[in-house]
Amino acid sequence: MPGFEVLSELDFDCEIPCICRKFCGEADHSAHWWITLSCGCRYPFCNKALRISRMRLKIRPLTCRLCSADDIVISRVRRT
Repeated sequence: MPGFEVLSELDFDCEIPCICRKFCGEADHSAHWWITLSCGCRYPFCNKALRISRMRLKIRPLTCRLCSADDIVISRVRRT
């Protein structure tokens, strides 16, 4: 069809950025893991962010930033 580009010609950025820059100390970097919380919300994390979040969850209960669910736990970890 005229006027439509072929998807294979488009430039897609397939890297998913880590959402947790606060702990990582890096500006933009890619996530290696999709974290699913007990509330069902999902976050992309790098290795360092995953390690730190696991430690924080052992120390005190946390609240999900997306849905405000209390006492969240990590229910699933999948590689991106």
